[in-house]
Amino acid sequence: MQYVTRLIMAIKKYILTIGFISSAISFICLLSGCEDSTQPKVGIIQAADHEALILSREGVIESLKKSGFIPERNLDVKVESAQSTPALASQIAQKFVGNGCDVLVAIGTMPTQAALQAAQGSGVPVIYASVTDPKSAKLQGNITGVSDYIDPEIQFAAFKEIMPTLKKIGVIYNPGEQNSEALIKPQLAAAKKLGLEIVFVSAPKTSDVYAAALSLKGKVDAIFIDNDNTVLSAFDSVIKAGREIKIPVFVSDTDLVEKGALAAMGPNQQRVGFMAGEMVATLLKMEKGKRDASKIQAQGAPVPHLHLNLTAAETLEIKASDAVTKKALKIY
Repeated sequence: MQYVTRLIMAIKKYILTIGFISSAISFICLLSGCEDSTQPKVGIIQAADHEALILSREGVIESLKKSGFIPERNLDVKVESAQSTPALASQIAQKFVGNGCDVLVAIGTMPTQAALQAAQGSGVPVIYASVTDPKSAKLQGNITGVSDYIDPEIQFAAFKEIMPTLKKIGVIYNPGEQNSEALIKPQLAAAKKLGLEIVFVSAPKTSDVYAAALSLKGKVDAIFIDNDNTVLSAFDSVIKAGREIKIPVFVSDTDLVEKGALAAMGPNQQRVGFMAGEMVATLLKMEKGKRDASKIQAQGAPVPHLHLNLTAAETLEIKASDAVTKKALKIY
């Protein structure tokens, strides 16, 4: 009898020890960020850290939540920035594929190309957002997404209506960005059609942007910043230079008008991301071996809207007509 009692006590002690160890492991996992392996995994690679891409990423997350995929509840989401560095984008993409991500989301052209390369042969689908020209970027295979391209003719026509004296536009861009290179021909064609001249100035690094903007003094009537991640990452420098040389700044990103641009004609970047998020959700609802992004129709940018900064206009002694202000979706 005494032997049986000791045996029972030993078993109880063993069970308590195992329970303690299990609880400790759970607690450690909680602290270290361990995820439930049964949760679907999404890896988001952002080209750089600027307003447009941040809003696009937020749109993706918002869309996933609306579809029932809640981060830290039933979805494992990892977000990393490539910091405008192709090599870093490739490293992040390879890591996400190696970690078993179910879908890669790439925001911007450069990380999209990196994600597509890393995912080849793995069966991992890629969804892109805020890619300017998917065709010239050669995005083929298990991939689809949403472009943010707006015809420069629509943009230049709006800018000319705001500023009838506009004759020469200075465009600052990074020649190393495929998305910016892809815009040169349509920008030149649009300018020719509208009787405008474009002066291109290169800025390969963010540290070059301020000097590039200053170099346009006396050469142009306005500066235009399109979907160039290098220049957008240093947008405050463009505004600073524009104020110093008294030249208005036009943009394609509507969210930058509040930061000092005179006007923007462009899509809602958060909406671009939201549309991409819907595609991600569609894939996550499929069986793992049947997720083919190419079967989902790629989408163009949402309808562009005019945003206008009347404070900037007043500072530059530009009088926006009633016709222009009536067309503006948002006025600052």
